[in-house]
Amino acid sequence: MHITDGAEYLAWLRTRRSVREFDPRPIPRDLLERLVDAAITAPSNTNRQPWRFAIVTGAERRAAIAAAVKERADEMKAIIARGHHADEFGDYGDFFHEPLAAATAIVVPQYRAYPDLIANFIASGGGDPARYPTAAAMQAELCSTSAAVMNLLNAAHAYGLAGCWMAGPMIARDLIGAQLGIAEPWRMIGAVALGYPRGPVPDRPRKPADRVSMWFDDEGGAR
Repeated sequence: MHITDGAEYLAWLRTRRSVREFDPRPIPRDLLERLVDAAITAPSNTNRQPWRFAIVTGAERRAAIAAAVKERADEMKAIIARGHHADEFGDYGDFFHEPLAAATAIVVPQYRAYPDLIANFIASGGGDPARYPTAAAMQAELCSTSAAVMNLLNAAHAYGLAGCWMAGPMIARDLIGAQLGIAEPWRMIGAVALGYPRGPVPDRPRKPADRVSMWFDDEGGAR
């Protein structure tokens, strides 16, 4: 990838997609290390860098993680089948684990929350911290780590890899946490399935910018 200007960069960003099917080629460790190097360039509140990443490449452990998610997805499906939404749910739960089973690397991003020192300062002066929301109000550490994951996904795309950041594995976060040693204060935020894409990556439309933007300018009001 060689990008010379902002317009070219924007065009390249538009080519990144979430991919759930991978070929079996393993990803070299040095390449995965570069993805983590990219991730940790993300901004973070007061530069706390509240993230860490479990990188799982071993076949047995990858299979165990996928199996844990499948176990919980099957439990959910059985429960939903007893109600009125069995047809609506269908095989949707398969998306929670199938990309993990196909990936040749799984990255489990984690963050830790820090005490809201400003809120403590306000409270110590007799004030109401709820009146002055600070970093904790926007879950700054979660936001910072989410930015790091996006950097990782963009780097994967730049190196010819494909990935999918998945919320589905959260249904088995306790099982995955036990396998990977994730415990408080660390909190898992999904899992990223990584690999070399299998076949062409389909295009998926995005909402146009004018549908997701509200402009406030000197003309007054929002438009």
